Amino acid sequence: MFCDTQNRSISKQEIREKIWDYMEAQNIADFPRPVHHRIPNFKGSSHAAEKLLHLQEFKMSRTVKVNPDAPQKNARFLALDVTPAG
Repeated sequence: MFCDTQNRSISKQEIREKIWDYMEAQNIADFPRPVHHRIPNFKGSSHAAEKLLHLQEFKMSRTVKVNPDAPQKNARFLALDVTPAG
């Protein structure tokens, strides 16, 4: 459980639902839609994945787990393309 700004307990599912609703309302969700009950694809997901290249943890990693969901497609390519540390 988490707490909101009024110190009310909220569940992980409630947080997910708020994020899904926000993504749909702000039109930042990408195909497939609607985004509810999934790891949502979002506009700019490829650009977000490129930020991994600047993280020391990513650079030093020998193993990287990336889900097969659409928004993590570029993260999968980057993980395969980067030369392993050591």
